Amino acid sequence: MGRTKNTTKARQYLEKAAKAGHKGAPGTIGYLELNENGNVTGAVHYFNQSHQLGDTDATHNLAIIQTFYTAFDPDPYYAHKMFKLASDRGHKDATLFAAEQTLHGMHNQTGDCPSALKYIKILSDQSNYVTRTMRQAVKSYQDGKYDDAFLEYLILAEAGVEMAQYNLGWLCQEFGHEITHQVPECTRKYYSKSAGNGYGPSQAYLANYLWAKGDFYESARWYAKAANNKIDEGLFGLGYFSKEGIAVGVVTVNKTSLYFGPEQNVTLTKELWYGCFHLGGEEAVVGCGVPLIWFTLTTLSLSTILTILLPSVTVLAMLALAVSRCTNFS
Repeated sequence: MGRTKNTTKARQYLEKAAKAGHKGAPGTIGYLELNENGNVTGAVHYFNQSHQLGDTDATHNLAIIQTFYTAFDPDPYYAHKMFKLASDRGHKDATLFAAEQTLHGMHNQTGDCPSALKYIKILSDQSNYVTRTMRQAVKSYQDGKYDDAFLEYLILAEAGVEMAQYNLGWLCQEFGHEITHQVPECTRKYYSKSAGNGYGPSQAYLANYLWAKGDFYESARWYAKAANNKIDEGLFGLGYFSKEGIAVGVVTVNKTSLYFGPEQNVTLTKELWYGCFHLGGEEAVVGCGVPLIWFTLTTLSLSTILTILLPSVTVLAMLALAVSRCTNFS
């Protein structure tokens, strides 16, 4: 046999608790007024009482009403103030609202990214919901809600999650024109953060970025870090340095010191690209295997071609001719 709701009795207990100074009691009465009676004005009255007593949920609820209940003539500036206050008192949801409002800007005001990031850092410290937020970010991206995905990845990126930093950098790179939020040099900034946290794909991106800028010395070191993380692009990039004779000095790859001087180093290039090829991924096989074969062929000496390659080709040609003739013979 189930129990029936007796909100009248519950309210009587809550009113006694409120008179006794329990800070959450008036707020709970406010919740009943709002959800049982639809009395927004009464709810605000009770939320205000709990807010004055220092109840964080009540402060947050006042902000929610001022934001979403249009019948109450909402005041977004007051709501933002309440969200910030509740955030300062440790309310997670309020912190998220404060971050989002600060990032977007109020009405015609422009967003304030530095302040928004402060709230996001506070949020990351308040609770560990990295997995849930990452899943939500992925879903937002899949649904084409790039603004939502941006904010969700931003929360995790500022918490120091390297994969989220990489995803945020990629999102800014690929969909920057569809994202209304503005973070200066978003792509470079978050790829760099992710690379600094040891995420291999970001290290390869940063190496490419520095190479394009002409900073070969730093580029080689980020390629080496990517190579240490078994990213094929790291080994390919270093192989290109040795192939072209780009002098960047000694670079450490997998605890081995390699010297990149001003002259082409055929042996080192082949070793690096061979290692890249044997990483086994499709990109490694195509990206390093094809250049390796071509580079090997173009660096063979004439004597090698005459003594090894040409006889092999001749034998293959004779076999092909024999198979063709024997197959067609009837």
